[in-house]
Amino acid sequence: MKKVLPLILSTCLLFGGGVEAKKLPPPVLTAEFEQMDFMQLYPTYSWEPLPLTQFYQVQVVNVSKNKIVRELFNTEGLNRVTDWTPFTEPGDYYWQVRVVDRKHKPLSDWSQKKFFTVTAPVKFAVLGDSISHGGAAYIPAGQLSCQWQTYCNVPIKNLARSGDTSKQMLDRFDKDVLPFKPQVLLIMAGVNDIRTGLTADAVIENLEALRDKCLANDITPVFCTLTSMNPDIMNSRGIPLTDGDWREAREQINFWIKTTPYFIDTAAGLTDEFGYLRAELTPDGLHPALRGKKIMGETIAAYLRKNFSGVMK
Repeated sequence: MKKVLPLILSTCLLFGGGVEAKKLPPPVLTAEFEQMDFMQLYPTYSWEPLPLTQFYQVQVVNVSKNKIVRELFNTEGLNRVTDWTPFTEPGDYYWQVRVVDRKHKPLSDWSQKKFFTVTAPVKFAVLGDSISHGGAAYIPAGQLSCQWQTYCNVPIKNLARSGDTSKQMLDRFDKDVLPFKPQVLLIMAGVNDIRTGLTADAVIENLEALRDKCLANDITPVFCTLTSMNPDIMNSRGIPLTDGDWREAREQINFWIKTTPYFIDTAAGLTDEFGYLRAELTPDGLHPALRGKKIMGETIAAYLRKNFSGVMK
């Protein structure tokens, strides 16, 4: 009988059986938005999953309006969900999480509330993909340790979105960048393009369009060189990498970037003698982890402090 009870409990929790609501402790939240200089535009909420549970509900409330603005259910894993609707409306918010069953029936009380604030305008922002969005390996993007912004002592608004190509960044520029009216916009775009076979010319065309949008809106664009990749590690982790000379495409794009008035060579400190992303800095061959993010953050901070001290006043 002792062996049967855990199986029954597991079945109840995973598939929505006869466990009564509010019998489980509320989850402990792990995302660290309140410690960031600015709230992520696309936040990844995370928590410590409870044993024998599978489904969680995230609720976000606009405090000033006393209005629920998000109701999300975990789809990425047991301990996280990314909000793909951008937070562009300034205001004070809180978020909380509870355990639910497959049919969304509550199985715990709400967790503690954690608060965050969305502010505008900002002085510095970054438009990018997952390398800027945050996270690495099993660390969600909402935790500080794997965000390069953590190691950058210049406050930067994170407008990045995981998975983005340069065209996707261009397409969302007006709705995601302009509400925050940054004076300086860092642009980290192109890695997802070249790993899926897009040509250097096509990427450069999108970067030129991003530059033009910045200049048309009195924003100074600062381009960041494309970080490299490590194909052996990517293949071992099952991350797609299209056959083709992505290294040559990367070199062409980085050459163009280095012709622009403002650029940061973020890739240099992450690349080995063979031109690949240093193995000790990446868990999956694509994303720099903690040590790599630290190198990036410190490099970016040094550049901005040297070239944009007037913006910081």
